Amino acid sequence: LSFPVVMVSTAMQGGCTCENASLLRVNTGNIEFAALFAPKPQGMNSADDWTKEMAAKGFPELQKLYALYGAKDKVFLQRGEHFPHNYNAVTRSAFYTFLNKHFKLGQPSPVIERDFEPLTREQLSVWDDAHPAPKAADPDFERKLLQWLTEDAETQLCAAAATPKGLRELIGGAVQVLIGRTFGAAGEVQWSPEEQQDRGDYSEMTGTLLNKTYGEQVKLACLCPKRPSGRAVVWLDDSGRSALRDSGGSVKPAVMKLVQAGAMVVGADLLFQGGEPVKQTRVVENPREFAGFTFGYNHALFAQRTHDVLSIVSLLHNANPGPQPNPKMVAVAGWGGAGPIVAAARALAREAIDRAAVDTGGFRFGKLLDYRDPMFLSGGAKYLDLPGMIALGAPHPLWLAGEAEAPEIVTAAYRNESTADGLTAFTGAAEQQEASAVDWLLK
Repeated sequence: LSFPVVMVSTAMQGGCTCENASLLRVNTGNIEFAALFAPKPQGMNSADDWTKEMAAKGFPELQKLYALYGAKDKVFLQRGEHFPHNYNAVTRSAFYTFLNKHFKLGQPSPVIERDFEPLTREQLSVWDDAHPAPKAADPDFERKLLQWLTEDAETQLCAAAATPKGLRELIGGAVQVLIGRTFGAAGEVQWSPEEQQDRGDYSEMTGTLLNKTYGEQVKLACLCPKRPSGRAVVWLDDSGRSALRDSGGSVKPAVMKLVQAGAMVVGADLLFQGGEPVKQTRVVENPREFAGFTFGYNHALFAQRTHDVLSIVSLLHNANPGPQPNPKMVAVAGWGGAGPIVAAARALAREAIDRAAVDTGGFRFGKLLDYRDPMFLSGGAKYLDLPGMIALGAPHPLWLAGEAEAPEIVTAAYRNESTADGLTAFTGAAEQQEASAVDWLLK
């Protein structure tokens, strides 16, 4: 039995930090949470607060859902819009009576509170001389507790990730939640061409990817060889579509080598790229600094940019943006801040990205100190951080740079899949990365 008090509504979902958490209500809300409890007995109340429209918005839908289970009488609303936000005697009596009915306690109905003798502090407390209470608001105790929780979780996660099944189910399942979209749910995508220019051996096209399902758009630039090899390479970095060209405006040598080999190369302005770089992400208006107020209801920018990459890969497979058939092979390369985003996309798209080249730059979510950082991802550090995401790409071919050596969880994932040769770790000079990656992409 459940009885959420002045909480269930279609309006404000909870204003306190104790009522919010990152990822909690992205694309959902308290009405759907209440619906998950059906068909078990559930009561709730309304007051002159954000629940005041519950009788007309939300509760009728819950009644319909309970009716589908043949249990319409098991959901109940105690109306009290003439009271302010409360858990007063009227509401408490409604709760006691609802409890009495469904638990068959045999008390007279309605159940009215009686006077009682409260227990003493000593009777209520678990602390005594042998078990002293920790100091209130003790930073050292809090640090030790958080450290213990972190180490305990990491021990369990590492044990689960030691097998391909555990890696996919636990770490992979978590990444799906953190990013908030799978490749299978990438959405209906369309290509809207804008300009096309003949460049001799190739043509250059610009246009917009339209994700009709989610109302999203991604600006693309495509270099399309006139003698295509059936390969497509998505080339991403922090500069957006400009990643295809050097500071002088010429196509980068590494990109040109791909085009000359017959590969279509696609550059993209992921969300908020193509203009001034984002230094801090947007947050909801609230004087209290708390990540959950923003990321409890909205995807992080990192996740949204990963959505864009999934849309691009889906477009290449289903609605090719260019004057040539859909490619037989789709690869994605990510540099700078785009490297971890490509790793996340690969973890979700798996074999839909035939080859992935990822420059991590040594990035770790756990090193971020500001939840407004453009690379922030709620829960990103918990599930074995970026190496956990990269490992999910096994057994599919991966070129990895930016690490002193490939993380053990990544090498183990490829080894466990009997495809150790599917992982190529580059540890050479930074200026040689793109050339090395291109040679690998063209294999």
